[in-house]
Amino acid sequence: MRKIFLFYVITFISVNIYSQTYLKVTSGGEFSTALRSDSTIWAWGFNGNGQLGINSTDMQLVPVQIGTDHDWINITDGAFHCLAIKSNGSLWAWGLNSVGQLGDSSSTQRNSPVQIGYGTDWKIVEAGQAHSLAIKKDSTLWAWGFNYIGQLGDSSTTSKYYPVQIGFEHWVKISAGGAHSLAIKSDGTLWAWGANSGGQLGDSTIGQSLVPVQIGTDSDWKDISAGFEFSLGLKNNNTLWAWGFNGNGQLGTGTLAQKNSPFLIGSDNNWLKIAAGSSFSFAIKEDSTLWSWGFNYYGQLGNGNTDQQTVPVQIGTDSDWVSISPAEGFAYNSSVYGFHTVGLKQPLDVICSTGANYVGQLGNNTTDNSYDFLCNSGLINGIKPVIAENVHEIFVYPNPTYSKITIITLQESYGDKLILYDITGQEKQSVIIKDTKTEINISDFPAGVYSLKITGEKQVFLRRVIKL
Repeated sequence: MRKIFLFYVITFISVNIYSQTYLKVTSGGEFSTALRSDSTIWAWGFNGNGQLGINSTDMQLVPVQIGTDHDWINITDGAFHCLAIKSNGSLWAWGLNSVGQLGDSSSTQRNSPVQIGYGTDWKIVEAGQAHSLAIKKDSTLWAWGFNYIGQLGDSSTTSKYYPVQIGFEHWVKISAGGAHSLAIKSDGTLWAWGANSGGQLGDSTIGQSLVPVQIGTDSDWKDISAGFEFSLGLKNNNTLWAWGFNGNGQLGTGTLAQKNSPFLIGSDNNWLKIAAGSSFSFAIKEDSTLWSWGFNYYGQLGNGNTDQQTVPVQIGTDSDWVSISPAEGFAYNSSVYGFHTVGLKQPLDVICSTGANYVGQLGNNTTDNSYDFLCNSGLINGIKPVIAENVHEIFVYPNPTYSKITIITLQESYGDKLILYDITGQEKQSVIIKDTKTEINISDFPAGVYSLKITGEKQVFLRRVIKL
């Protein structure tokens, strides 16, 4: 018992002496949210439907904390609603709820987080324009919200105001788009359902599907991202694929021709992450460079101009990008909206943003649009966190994670031991630091909260790690 008591004391101190970095940022229709390393959630931008979760409908030009809880581990933004998971596995939602997209069995707008049911076994959540998807810890798939075009996959077109299970298979990845859904099963096969007028399902047709249909026969898919009427995918060999509507070049094929089945983009096989937005796309390569293409009228591609791009174009020369999130698309008066982008670069202490800012969705205390990524937004109270002196400087990503984490340390850490502890203080894994970048695979570890510590001249607990 004494050992556990000391562990909690040291962990508490470490959270306070370290600058708070960002674990995840995500873009809604005209707002953004961020999850910080202290497990708090912050939000900014348009708030007319309570999507910021701050118990009001006031627009915010800078990040504002949602409540006071310090136990959030994941967040996803829809067009006008948000979903989040806490460390105990409970599911929460807020924002617009006119078609049941929150899942609380009502159509009542929620201006602050409300728990969805009583379950504590939620693992992954994804919010679309007006529908929601989730995977539980047993790998079952659940859906709720707007279902007029079959985007829930329950063989009906009836909207659901609470989570309903979709089939009985095991799923590992999901993505919710404007009115279609994508998922990957545990066997690596790709499935899609919902709207398909632009070929966004990828089944070589333009007919909607009310249930998940397999896309092709390949079983080597590892990631997916559903845009408004198009889709992106990554295979195990790190090749990039796209399909669906392409009127703004969002597929990256070099033309504006629609593709009704997955189409290989270029010949590169070093793509790492993908992100489909309203009518534009982003990707990060293995060398941590950022690339974008598609609609760019508001500068949302971050390349310094407003020119539409039909092939992936590198954004700047920086090779320190960690994550990127283009705006969730939504339709209004036959037009598609959602024109900003937020992302994270090392050292993860500020948020980078570009594009439309007419309702403060960039979070930089202005309403001026930006055509380049400004990496000074997302500063809490306008103050950039400062790393405390005489302690190790460390950055961990992705965090939360499902499998591997990468730890970036200073050169002075060479030869020190990096140790991962579970919540009881038991050592789970250790490794000697031999480089500035160290990778640890925790895919076999139980979901929960872990702590990292470097043992050397400076014995300080460094960072909490959340395993999903």
